[in-house]
Amino acid sequence: MYQQPIRELHERFRSQIPLTVHQGLKISAWNGSALRMDAPLEANRNDKGTAFAGSIASLATLAGWALITLAVEEHCRAAEVAVYRSEISYRRPIDADFYALCQLPKEVELAGFWQALKQTGKSRLELAVTVFQGDQERVRFQGAYAVRIL
Repeated sequence: MYQQPIRELHERFRSQIPLTVHQGLKISAWNGSALRMDAPLEANRNDKGTAFAGSIASLATLAGWALITLAVEEHCRAAEVAVYRSEISYRRPIDADFYALCQLPKEVELAGFWQALKQTGKSRLELAVTVFQGDQERVRFQGAYAVRIL
């Protein structure tokens, strides 16, 4: 059910956000409420052989952006999504392929977001994104995203 939206979003990544191609970012899972985006270390390493902090921040930011984009397009229609504030905490170095996991907040928290989007055509949402290497949490990201229906 969700494979077509993922394919379409990957195509938008390729045509509109070339950085995603260079970083090798790929959505590997989307179930309507949670998303996983993978990144290979080889394309994102620094001079120490670990993941470059900027690549990790890009992955986390884009995972949140993709989650909101897919959810809004599923529930409403096309929208512009932009991060307007973020905070990141690098807890441990990453020295292998890595991935970001994020999920929509609970429905109680989402109700106001959906209501504002329906009534005004715009809304804001905060998301937590966690970056893992294997099953170990390495980075925590908190992003605030603005959404405007097109």
